[in-house]
Amino acid sequence: MMSRQILLCVETNSKARTDYQYINETIHRFYVNDPKISYKPIFLESKSMYASPKKQKEIGKYIKAYPEDTTVIYFIDLDDYDTNYETKKLFEDIKKYCETHAYELVFFCRDVEEVYLGKRVNDKDKVNEVKRFKSKKMIEAVLSQNLSQNEYKINGSNILNVLDKFWTRKN
Repeated sequence: MMSRQILLCVETNSKARTDYQYINETIHRFYVNDPKISYKPIFLESKSMYASPKKQKEIGKYIKAYPEDTTVIYFIDLDDYDTNYETKKLFEDIKKYCETHAYELVFFCRDVEEVYLGKRVNDKDKVNEVKRFKSKKMIEAVLSQNLSQNEYKINGSNILNVLDKFWTRKN
């Protein structure tokens, strides 16, 4: 039955699950439900863990279970990319890594909360903010053009550009 498996590699940890919840809300709002697509999160714990052997093994295990058609998508916050050399270099390394492995790459500028809530959020408030976002159905107010950027733009992401390759957009 399943024809495609999509692995969503997110920066957050499996306890907080914040990034994944915004992504899941995006999929439900903008795309037709496709029973042939199975998707699941891979929690990286931190963007610096993008190539960790432990995470690669986890991704490899899922790919082995479904070798025909698995897509891996990394979701990365750009943070202070425009002002911090280290952050920019890390993002460029992740980008190269994704290209080398034929993985897709989604960016959030500057982070997932800024894209979806229009503001930065302290780490300690992230879980409550995503709960509020979901309960108040705030995804309905997020502009699709903010989610369809091709380059660095405050409050912007390329998430729809990437997900459009796999899901059918609702009318």
